[in-house]
Amino acid sequence: MPLPKKDGKQTPFRGHPVFVAQHATACCCRDCLEKWHRILKGHSLSVDEQAYIINVLKCWLLEELHRHESNQ
Repeated sequence: MPLPKKDGKQTPFRGHPVFVAQHATACCCRDCLEKWHRILKGHSLSVDEQAYIINVLKCWLLEELHRHESNQ
């Protein structure tokens, strides 16, 4: 599978909480997924890899929500 043309440049830094979460958890590009999560580049993500990434993002977003709520 060829790598995406703009791999590493698709995820904006702002504009939606999920974009922030992707960068905060190193789930923003295949380079970060490989470096920080040991999910190798060059293949389509498996269902298990996708579920793992979604869970990482979900956990971070929930922690941020709770942190925000406790600061109010």
